[in-house]
Amino acid sequence: MADETFYRILFVGLYALFFSVRGYYRFVKPRTAGPEPVETDQKEFGIAEGTLSFAILGFFGFTILYLLNLDWFSWSQTPNYPELLRWAGVGLVLVSTPLLGWIHRTLDRQYSACLQIKESHLLITQGPYARVRHPMYTILNMFSFGVALVTANFFVIGFAFLVILPFPFIVRKEEQMMLDTFGDDYNEYMKSTGRFFPRIRST
Repeated sequence: MADETFYRILFVGLYALFFSVRGYYRFVKPRTAGPEPVETDQKEFGIAEGTLSFAILGFFGFTILYLLNLDWFSWSQTPNYPELLRWAGVGLVLVSTPLLGWIHRTLDRQYSACLQIKESHLLITQGPYARVRHPMYTILNMFSFGVALVTANFFVIGFAFLVILPFPFIVRKEEQMMLDTFGDDYNEYMKSTGRFFPRIRST
């Protein structure tokens, strides 16, 4: 069985791998693509967004404490934690990383760091969006939960769960914005796709 130092190093490596993809599409590619279209609409900040912000801050805060390996924080490690769960978390990260790249390539310049409708905004229905309306949220939550499992830390895993909870409420606002923008086209799109996972089609 590997010691905790190994898993801390593994955690950092997984984070670096995932955010090398995220960072490229978030910061590097927009600079080479030229100026983005003018923003025309943006989602209001509400309770769900506030809860998500709190959960993310908690997740990162306790992650830092875990990585610092402070003696007084060692009690938060889950006792008798199955090593298989750690490697399941590794698997989630390794699966989510190429999927993140696929999503970003599909979105191209339609991607935005926050929910907003822009001029010349297009409805993306190909690639991962052919079956799922919000694959980005699914992948980000998969990654967060995966790296949390690697830590075996009660607080990190707990806040990873908390990060997931507000998304059903957040996407309701997003989908209403899309309905207001694309009307019947988006309504028909909703009928053929799942919100976070592919719809199970009946035969």
